[in-house]
Amino acid sequence: MIRIAAALTLVVCQAVSAAPVAEKDYFAINPGQPTSDPTKIVVTEFFNYQCPHCYSFAKPFDTWSKGLPADVKTERVAVSIGHATWMPMAQAFYALTAMKAVPALDDSIFAAIHRQRAQLVNEADIAAWLGKQGVDPAEFTKVYRSFSVQLNTKRADELSRSHRLPSVPTLVIDGRYMVPIADNGKFDEQLEVVNFLIEKARQERARAKPGR
Repeated sequence: MIRIAAALTLVVCQAVSAAPVAEKDYFAINPGQPTSDPTKIVVTEFFNYQCPHCYSFAKPFDTWSKGLPADVKTERVAVSIGHATWMPMAQAFYALTAMKAVPALDDSIFAAIHRQRAQLVNEADIAAWLGKQGVDPAEFTKVYRSFSVQLNTKRADELSRSHRLPSVPTLVIDGRYMVPIADNGKFDEQLEVVNFLIEKARQERARAKPGR
């Protein structure tokens, strides 16, 4: 019995020590920021195709996203966070989103930049590369230069500043909590922190409902 009690105590202590720690494993956003869908707990990935860490995180994030409950949704926001050479690919993301071409091209774009070393750092080179992938370069250029795409690109960078992003990839949960993702091979552990924050946000929403 003593051994069993000691073992249970050890398990409890390990569980407590494993709980995510504020200002270490995650950070509160103060003031909280509005999200794109107040009816859901929104998990926003801030990223850029040019970022090697975003490339490493892309598949783990996609796999994790597919297993989320119905009250949670994910979205991606392409930002440049001060890198001038990242801006064209951020804008390209919004153009391809408008063209509904992101799902088909996402992996190929990452691979072209980080495995094939394609220099996709300006509109002309991006359009030429996309032409080889079956995208009409003229149509892409038209959408890329459109007011709505330029506005979305500008708004995304404004979001990165209002959230005070330290780096990318970074996940923001419900506009209130931030998890900068480290490219350290421990993506599962970091996504467990995000799971913890989703539940935290869910409980906070429940307590905030009228009558509670």
